[in-house]
Amino acid sequence: MKVKSMIALGLVILVVVFVIQNHETVKVWFLFWQITGSRAAVIILTFAIGCVTGWLVGIQQKKTRRQDQR
Repeated sequence: MKVKSMIALGLVILVVVFVIQNHETVKVWFLFWQITGSRAAVIILTFAIGCVTGWLVGIQQKKTRRQDQR
């Protein structure tokens, strides 16, 4: 197996263990909305939103740097 495949497999195993251990139902309130879901889903969704936000900010900073270099 390649190193990347082994790391990916390890991460998948960690996520599966995390989901199994955090399956309790929780309520989340945001402004006027109330959402009920598993704790793991809420944490993973929050993490994904943070990753996408960071990625978008990184793209914007790269565009700004390119324009400054011109």
